[in-house]
Amino acid sequence: MNPVRNLLEARLPGLYADIEKTLVEAEACYNAQTGQAPSEFLLEHTKRTASIAHKIAAMEGVDSFLPTLVALFHDAGKFHEGAYHQDGTPEEEHAALLAEKMLTAFALERAAIASVMQALRALYDESVPCIGAARIVQDADRLEKLGALGVSAFFTKATLRGRGLIDALVQTLSRELTYARAAPRSMFTDSGKKLALEQAPRTISFFDNLLEQLESWGIASFECHTIVLDEDFRTRDGAIQRGMEVSVAMLRACPDCEGALRLTHRREQGVKCERFTARFQCVHCGYNSETSLCLPLLA
Repeated sequence: MNPVRNLLEARLPGLYADIEKTLVEAEACYNAQTGQAPSEFLLEHTKRTASIAHKIAAMEGVDSFLPTLVALFHDAGKFHEGAYHQDGTPEEEHAALLAEKMLTAFALERAAIASVMQALRALYDESVPCIGAARIVQDADRLEKLGALGVSAFFTKATLRGRGLIDALVQTLSRELTYARAAPRSMFTDSGKKLALEQAPRTISFFDNLLEQLESWGIASFECHTIVLDEDFRTRDGAIQRGMEVSVAMLRACPDCEGALRLTHRREQGVKCERFTARFQCVHCGYNSETSLCLPLLA
């Protein structure tokens, strides 16, 4: 059963297969140019996000066609011309132009094409109102990273990038925990908030248990720090919310000499977001490592 495929086949026969083909070819080009192993992670992530968008639309009582279509295109510009953000253009802009070309070829109504393009641009451009389909897709994209589904995607991506378990946790666990804790505040729809409140604790519980087991078996010892950003943050809708917590997961001691690690952090503006970077430096030897993440966007 594939409700998303069935939905598109009923309206635009052949489009779903063309989108699949486009995503597979884009990732294959990127992998070839960067020397990475073959993968279809982009396609799988897109299909999961589209399925969640379809579910949220049903829960919200709205027509699922546009949200599902936007979800299928939302990452289509990620590997534009085999590169990632090489030209400084947000991937959603490339996705909007690709969607326009493909949807025009499939003779979708011009007004619907314009709605898809606007929703894709609203995913990154704060000057474009985040309404309708964009809100559902934003929620779906974030929910895909939560719960058992999100944990499985975390380890799949780590494997594709050639990371072992400990390296993956050092490099990206801070992002997973920060996003999970912020998830209920990051959802636009009532259904998204409800689902986030169910799934986010499952993410946190899994990683808490994993770190506890790693330490009890003498494999690795981590500690988690909470950095409170005690300031005002403007939501996507223009409201103000006070404070944000960033979770930083780090090894308790230097992996090279077992000396103490010093934690420092900085913030800087990236291509599409404000980035938070945590740096771990050994006070005795030359070991240092960094992990960075986009600060969660509050809804």
